[in-house]
Amino acid sequence: MIRQTLMEAAGNLLAAWQRSLLALIGIVVGAGAVIAMLHAGTMARQETIRQFRQMGTDTLILRADSPQGLGNFRLGDIESVPAMVPTVGEIAPFMIGGGPVTYEGQTRNAGFIGATGSFADVARLPMAAGRFLSPHDRFELHAVLGSDLAQQLSTPFSAIRVGSQIRVSRYIFTVIGVIEPVLMNPMLPMDVNGTLFISLPNARRVMAVPQLSMAVGRLRGEADPEIATQQLQQHLGPGLRDATLNVLSARQLIAGMNNQVRLVALLLGAVGSIALVLGGVGVMNIMLMSVTERRREIGIRLAIGARRRDVRRLFLSEALILSVLGAALGVALGFAGGVGFAWMSGWPVHFSPMAAPLGAGVSLAVGVFFGFYPAVMAARLDPIEALRSE
Repeated sequence: MIRQTLMEAAGNLLAAWQRSLLALIGIVVGAGAVIAMLHAGTMARQETIRQFRQMGTDTLILRADSPQGLGNFRLGDIESVPAMVPTVGEIAPFMIGGGPVTYEGQTRNAGFIGATGSFADVARLPMAAGRFLSPHDRFELHAVLGSDLAQQLSTPFSAIRVGSQIRVSRYIFTVIGVIEPVLMNPMLPMDVNGTLFISLPNARRVMAVPQLSMAVGRLRGEADPEIATQQLQQHLGPGLRDATLNVLSARQLIAGMNNQVRLVALLLGAVGSIALVLGGVGVMNIMLMSVTERRREIGIRLAIGARRRDVRRLFLSEALILSVLGAALGVALGFAGGVGFAWMSGWPVHFSPMAAPLGAGVSLAVGVFFGFYPAVMAARLDPIEALRSE
């Protein structure tokens, strides 16, 4: 019985294939949008986690804030942290600034980081050529370039290399190293790839407002960042005078960004659901049109003994077939959309395990829900009135 009803419903849909195609497009686009947006949310979350894993989840960023802006750490207080704070293993203070850098007549604006020799190890910056700053470079005019800055300053006939001379302000610095391209670290205040690294004394020479206001640190082992923050407040707080210490840990940032990504994924899913509901409304409109056009057929069926539930089942079967086909094609469209998103963003492909069953299930439910009303309308037709209609 069910098989016969489904075959008859499929035949009716094929007989009016143009109308069926229009109804199908709405379901396919809606289901595909929901699934593709869930995949995009999953890829964004995975990319965030990948970036944090690369830089390490034990990272701490310390910043001194004052009512006038940034405050100042005392260098001795920062350097004594590994010995005085048991939960912090390494720490490197740094200054931030910026300005023009000139090489062979080419000038580029760059971010400056005035750092100690331990900065590269603490921030896990790999070298592509040469070496990073060392304690012996404190008063030497030596500089290290990020990969993008080195590329921007290079010319086809004179590439930046170790030993090249660059001008910063009125000083001539010698390049002693170039850092490998690295992912953007959301905890650092600037993109490492476009940054010039110099020693702290040299930073005081070339920066307009040199302030030792930030530091990057590493937790020891599985130390709790909350406990580390309390210990850092106790150790560094008295030396900050009117400034306050703010500590940001990678784990706190990961938790916050995961919540944001989850919220964005829900919003994207909601937008896709709206498209799916619109597809369901399209199914209902086309099914209502079908009921209107097939009034005489329905009247004949009822007149020769078909029960009202048989008519209702026939139209529900048509809505179900459209929903199943729409869900199947929507799943394929959603996966294709996910691959396209990964290609455009340059991220690795990650699919949400819940996207396909959720998108297909919702599209089935929407199709059947919006097909129920036309089926009830068809079943309630008066056979005499239906037979009178042309």
